[in-house]
Amino acid sequence: MAEAKISILPLLRALSESPDAIAPEDITKAITHSFNDHLSPVQTGTLLTTLHFTKLDQKPEIIAAAARAMRAAGLTVDGLQADTWGDETSGGKYGGGLVSPASELGARSVADNGQVDIVGTGGDGHDTFNVSTTSAILASGCGLRICKHGNKASTSASGSADILTSLGANLMAITPPIVTSIFNEPSKGNFCFLYAPVFHPAVRHVAPIRRELGHRTIFNLLGPLANPIDYSVSGGLEARIIGVGRRELGQVFAETLKILGASKGMVVCGEEGLDEVSCECRTECWRLLEDPETREVTVDHFFVHPTETFGIPTHSLSRVAGGKGPDENAAILERLLNGKERDDEKAVKDFVLANTAALIAISGLLGPVERVSEGAVARGAVWRSAVEKANEGITSGRAWEEWSKFVEKSRQAEGG
Repeated sequence: MAEAKISILPLLRALSESPDAIAPEDITKAITHSFNDHLSPVQTGTLLTTLHFTKLDQKPEIIAAAARAMRAAGLTVDGLQADTWGDETSGGKYGGGLVSPASELGARSVADNGQVDIVGTGGDGHDTFNVSTTSAILASGCGLRICKHGNKASTSASGSADILTSLGANLMAITPPIVTSIFNEPSKGNFCFLYAPVFHPAVRHVAPIRRELGHRTIFNLLGPLANPIDYSVSGGLEARIIGVGRRELGQVFAETLKILGASKGMVVCGEEGLDEVSCECRTECWRLLEDPETREVTVDHFFVHPTETFGIPTHSLSRVAGGKGPDENAAILERLLNGKERDDEKAVKDFVLANTAALIAISGLLGPVERVSEGAVARGAVWRSAVEKANEGITSGRAWEEWSKFVEKSRQAEGG
């Protein structure tokens, strides 16, 4: 016998009559009901539509509430061991390793973790090359422990999962126990990809309704906030970069991350409305920075520029178009990470280097990044050193080595 549905009619009425009076906890509860398939399709659709047209889905506290519901409905990764591993150049600014539960360590900062992620919200309309995916792999060869969360394409020709599958990984085989084994092995693989359908199976109840609505919903914003490592390990991701395609979401995402407990990271939006660090023009940045004494997290607002910040030539977005299929993009990625890019792929390489360098700099791997004045363009040795570090990930062969380790592990898991 089918389980009876739950009615959220009082909440829907309140949303239409006095939306500003809605408590975030009520949104968490309603979204949780939708993940558990306890709402009728009509009420789920009405909830998402009302949140959209009242613009409540652009309020940090509401986005955080929905993210908490998505996290609670997802799978977690258990058994991660304490670790003191880290890059020798970190100077203590990048934790570099996983940590024991808080009960064993007492109060601690997010910065004691080592996992980092770089991800865009998608839907920016530019359909560029898979830069965040490539940057994530490259960063893993530079001393960062990458735990990337992603999915197949929804608005582009090739999503992160599409291109990684074309490169030989079996993403469906990467389950929570496999993630634990990857990061707990003595070889300490630096890269892991968490495929959203595996770790967030409950989203399937909402997916058909979203497709029929015909407009963006709050779920378009939740992917970057629902990396399973972020709520599996006490303290969450150590650092992250999240790209947004609309500048009005920059401060919103920064505040949302603060509500969710993040203390190190950066939200970026290219001035052309790009959800990556732009290779063509300035990128607006909202950087989370924690005071080591008070633990207060503030948001710095500034810009980065390909040449002025990273010392990289500028390139038109038309030169980094990614409107190719996964197989072709995978071939480009492989050439880039092996230092064998073609002449017409130099712009893509610079695009990847800028994004990788931003993640390296923000992680603290090369030491602290100087604070940037409000609205100024970031400059300084750390940003350019981060580009050199990213290049080393290619020339040393470590980036491709880390990727190969992950592919091998996914195939072993499949065979097991």
